[in-house]
Order: sequence, then structure tokens, then C-alpha cells
Amino acid sequence: MKPHQLKAFLAVVELRSIRQAANALHITQPAISRAIRELEEHLAVPLFVRSAHGVTPTEYGLAFERRARLLEQEAERARDELRQMRDGQLGCVRVAVSSVPAMALLPQALALFRAELPATALEFSEGLAPLVLPALREGLLDLALVQHRLERVGPDVDCEELLTTPLAICARVGHPRARARSLAALQHEEWVGWDRAMVEDLFAGSGVPAPERIVVSRSMEITRALVGRGDLISVFARPALDRELARHGIRAIPVQTRLPELTISAITRRGHIPTPAAQKFLEAVRTAARGIATP
Repeated sequence: MKPHQLKAFLAVVELRSIRQAANALHITQPAISRAIRELEEHLAVPLFVRSAHGVTPTEYGLAFERRARLLEQEAERARDELRQMRDGQLGCVRVAVSSVPAMALLPQALALFRAELPATALEFSEGLAPLVLPALREGLLDLALVQHRLERVGPDVDCEELLTTPLAICARVGHPRARARSLAALQHEEWVGWDRAMVEDLFAGSGVPAPERIVVSRSMEITRALVGRGDLISVFARPALDRELARHGIRAIPVQTRLPELTISAITRRGHIPTPAAQKFLEAVRTAARGIATP
């Protein structure tokens, strides 16, 4: 199985056309057809159905697509690693970061990383664990720094717990329930969270049913707007509240219920060997986390 065969296969899958795939890769149509034929012979299954209207992946082709993308990503990672070994500081590290680790860990980790690899390219994207896991599994990310529940990330990734942080139930300044002391007083309010389970977990074991009205928001900006400028209630990590949210008019509600802590973890694809630069970044994150956890 050769790189040019994978490129040809993926181009045809995406474009559904031999001609368009050839144009996209700047090679001839016979070269594309030959690469696909060789790949089908190697795998011993038909990958496409040809017709006058173009080409359509077979069930084998659809099954092979994800593997082909992983193989292509791994090949690029291998080339990147060799370039890093040759040049010392080059390469690119791709990291997804959710809001809490972005505020709690990222600035310190970046400073540590830059002290060792000042020229390495970095690409950060924002996202919560459920949203970034597909990209991680497909090899589009080196790692993810997220807040999450450990048991819900899946068996095909490795999850390294970095630190835990306390939570706070929050509302805007002047909210009618701003002085509430119990979860029962907040049960009938409208809540917002990155999923329903986030809010339901707060009420589990308290003897109080979870709120019926829970808005799901996968954006920190949207959640902050709904809480800071509306009457919705949410739960935030203390670092986010202390460092960022207070200036937007969001304050903690002094409930007496003991709240669970939020786990911040580094997630990587199981069995994936990181590039030297990605490993250096992960080590910088670990160092930053230890600095926060140490009294």
C-alpha cells in the first residue's frame, strides 16, 4: 500500500469523480485509475462502483475510508517527526483546548514549551471533549486538554488526569435567586450547560429532582452571554469564575450543597506515538499542572 494510492483513493471518495480527483492532484486520469486498481488488487475487494454518473464507494470503500485517513495522517506525523529530529525545532503541534484548561494551564504551558522549542508551530482549537474526540481519533489532533467526566471519553483514547478544580453555581449580579442557599431553591430555574448530564449530576444524590429546563450550549461565549445577560443559571469552574467571569457580572450563588469537582485531563489517541514536539508540549502541560496542584 503506497502513499500515492491512498491520496488517489481519498480524492476520489471526496470528489466522487476520477476526472476531478485527477485535477485536484495534478495528475492524469489513467494514473488515478491505475492507483485505485492497484489498491483494490492489494486489498482484494472492490472499493468503488463505476457508472456513467461517476464513482460511488462500495461498503468496503466506506469502511476503508477512515483507515485510509488515519494512515495518511500517520504518514504525515512520521514525516513531521523526522523533520523535527533533523532540524531540532520545526514541526507543528495541534491541540484542542476547552475553556477551563485554556485559562488554568495554557499560558504557563506555552511559556515552558516556548523556552525549549521557540520555532515550533502551534495550532490551538477550542472544544469540549465530546466535540474534539472524533478529530483526535482521526489523527487530526496531537492531544486535547479538556474538562470532562473520565468514564465518558471512550475506550480508544488514553486519558491522563492532570488536576481537579472546584465548581461553583453561578448567575448574573441581581438575579432573583442570587442569594439561594440550596439546590431546591434553584430547581425551577432555567439552566444552561455543555450537556444535560452536567446539570443533572449536580442534583444527583441531593434528593432534589433535576431541573426540567436545561439549555445545552457547547460554546463558552454563548453560555457566558446567557448567564451574564439573562436569567439562566450555570455551573463554572472556580478558575473561570475568579479570573474571567466576574468581570462579566457573573457571581457564585452561595448554595450549601457540596458540589463535585471538575477533572482536567490530557487526552491522546491510544496506541499513537507522539512526535517529539507533541511530547514536549505534553510535558510542559504536566509541569504547569503540577505547579497549580502544589500548595
